[in-house]
Amino acid sequence: MIKPVARQSKWLAGLILVTIAALLISGGCAPNTLPVISSLVLATQGEISPGMTAQIVCDALDPDDDELSYTWSADDGTIYGSGATVSWTAPGELGTYTINVEVSDGDDIVTDQLIITVLAPNNPPTIESLFTDCPRVKKAGTAIMTCDASDPDEDELTYTWSVERGNISGSGYEVAWVAPNEFGTFAITVTVTDGRGGEASDERSIIVCSCGTACD
Repeated sequence: MIKPVARQSKWLAGLILVTIAALLISGGCAPNTLPVISSLVLATQGEISPGMTAQIVCDALDPDDDELSYTWSADDGTIYGSGATVSWTAPGELGTYTINVEVSDGDDIVTDQLIITVLAPNNPPTIESLFTDCPRVKKAGTAIMTCDASDPDEDELTYTWSVERGNISGSGYEVAWVAPNEFGTFAITVTVTDGRGGEASDERSIIVCSCGTACD
């Protein structure tokens, strides 16, 4: 009865030694989990023009709660700062540039990149004229409003019309204004935008009357 117990004890002791050796070889730690980059964004609002400095933020986490380090690089321009948030000064030329970030937990590295387009400074549109074919209309009469506008950068323009009374029909640079069913002087306003933050506005008043020159 004693011999089987002795053999079992030797086998158990051997198993313990093998387990300890395996733990020593592996460092006794669970496998490392890669850090995760949640987002890499341009925090500066609006367009980036040559020589402008923008803020870039990398949001990353580590499942093992390891401390993270960040290594930044760019194919042009200059990066300032360190850590999860840095500043990048754009080069003096227009174009598309790549910002790279490496995030390390001390064992493994993950990477991401952000593409930034450097554009020429925007010039706002200009309204050359705002006119109507009928400066005087009858009650519920119709006047055609035309806005002549241009953009120095040849950006596509959007026209937004607003009135204090009456209704606007149509869209774009030419619309129809249907007068209210009352006499008075009413303002029609147009705002022209270039889609890049530039805009221009103008206003024209139309008289609603029963005078002989009033349009129907």
